[in-house]
Amino acid sequence: MEGKYVLEVMNPRGVRKNKIQGLTAPRIPTIEGKKIAVIYTLPESIYFSNCLAKVMQERYPTAKIDCLQVGMNEEENLAILKDYDAFVDGVRLSGGWQNEPPATYEKKGIPGIHMCMETMYDQATFSFLSHGLPTMRIVSIPTLMWIKAENKAENYPPIAEYMCDAVVKALTDPLTEDEKNPPIPEYDFGNIKFEGKDADEALKKFQDYFMEHAFSDGVPVLPPTPEAVDEMLKGTSRDRNEVLYGVMQPGNGIVTVEKVAINAVMAGAKPEYLPVILTAVELLIDPGFLSWHALAAINSDSIAIYVGGPIAKELGMSGRGACFGPGNPANNIIGHAVSLCALNCGWIEFETHGGMYGQPSRFCNLVFTDNQELSPWESYSESRGFGPEESTVMLEEVFYLDGVFQLGAMAMPSGLWTRGLMGDLENIAGKAVGDRPALETMRKGNRTIHGATAFKGGNAIGEVMNGSPYIVVMYPGEAQQLAEAGFDREKIARFICDSRAIPWEDFDADLQAQIRGLAETGTFPGLTLDNCKPGGKIPVMNSNRIAIIVAGHMSGQTIGMRGMGSYGGRFTPVEGHGVFDCPFHIKKVTGATLTKAGR
Repeated sequence: MEGKYVLEVMNPRGVRKNKIQGLTAPRIPTIEGKKIAVIYTLPESIYFSNCLAKVMQERYPTAKIDCLQVGMNEEENLAILKDYDAFVDGVRLSGGWQNEPPATYEKKGIPGIHMCMETMYDQATFSFLSHGLPTMRIVSIPTLMWIKAENKAENYPPIAEYMCDAVVKALTDPLTEDEKNPPIPEYDFGNIKFEGKDADEALKKFQDYFMEHAFSDGVPVLPPTPEAVDEMLKGTSRDRNEVLYGVMQPGNGIVTVEKVAINAVMAGAKPEYLPVILTAVELLIDPGFLSWHALAAINSDSIAIYVGGPIAKELGMSGRGACFGPGNPANNIIGHAVSLCALNCGWIEFETHGGMYGQPSRFCNLVFTDNQELSPWESYSESRGFGPEESTVMLEEVFYLDGVFQLGAMAMPSGLWTRGLMGDLENIAGKAVGDRPALETMRKGNRTIHGATAFKGGNAIGEVMNGSPYIVVMYPGEAQQLAEAGFDREKIARFICDSRAIPWEDFDADLQAQIRGLAETGTFPGLTLDNCKPGGKIPVMNSNRIAIIVAGHMSGQTIGMRGMGSYGGRFTPVEGHGVFDCPFHIKKVTGATLTKAGR
């Protein structure tokens, strides 16, 4: 190729795990005389699902139409559906989960349809493709029609009437050849070459191609040449072909050490960063972590990545002022590398999976470490049981940040604006517990649609009392004041959980019995039988679900992060991990070759 410049790069995409198949279960020819299950999971779907079942029953009196709430356990659901001729599943309003139960039902020979809000149609089709069933029949409800219902029971009958014909047609139309034998997508995972008259032209073609094919998150990346990837892999002792445990959601992509290295090169990482990036990716794809929700739901969430132990200092990571960026190369590049791994190994489509409005923090995520030099306590990593010589990564899905503005309802304590030591602590407690803790919905006469229905298997009193996880990133000045006043992490967490405790008398006899039963087990932190009597108070949150990390500068700003509790929850149970255990997913860094720490 005389007079030409060739730029060869490695493909960052992960191989998709699931094999493609078509629909195989014959459709029912008619609704009459059949037994149909209208099933739903989200509590917001209860009114529509009940109305649809009622309309179908009225139109087809010889049929038996049952409306059932189901959970995410596919085996339990299959045991129910085996007695039905067909199913109607839905309504998808906010995304999906690690599994796609309707695809499993179809593969087991039970015909049915999936329903979604119109704006969720692309996400639904993507999800069924990812789970190997691209021709799953999907019926969408006009979005504005759904919005106007306002979660009021009386507004759903007209929607059910409007949708009934489409539902029946989708249930009864015979399968087409395309539905039975869909085309198999073909992917080329080999190296890609860009040719130009010089290096600049080849580089431009590379950037254009990666942008057009969504191999980049919308900003330029470095070319992952074979030589650069080889150099990156020198940062770990792990084999480049090692397949990491789990798959990257939402596209169910297989992740190898080499694929992580390719994306790390694109982010501009040093080889020394690779062990930390690998550990963060392992946390993200762990089957016990609800990564589908973190990466592809409509919440526009952030991802917090904490790095603890000596490797953080060795890499030059920041736990000081502006630690969330921009400015610190290690923090920002590690976070960007993790995002690129999620993008390319998970086949993320930003228009589909970018949430309601996107999330700027997802370029580099919220990556930080302790400001251990100014902290009065041991590092967060050590507080989780790791030794001071061990390095760790903790990863959590974050719904929103408190304290991003210093005034008004969003304010959190800072060195500039303070309400005094106890006033600031009460402020933190109020944010952590929230304006309306879940347990509030269980008070006498205070049930809501969520408190009354929730998810299948939900509303066990312990889950309600657990509360949403909360990460307190506390500035050192406040931490030092609290330490001088006798507070440690455990005492702060206990103060938070007891700050909005609810009087025992506020619960009816049934709930009192449930709470007393939980107290007898001794498994819920801070709940004893002494709480369960007149004059006693019931904590509204589990102290294990609060993380306190000291970061920022001395007179900085305390930040609160509302977490999902994505690890070991109801939707992704982990053997040996209890419902009241700490939900913040943390893992030791290993395999480093170019740093003293993390080996």
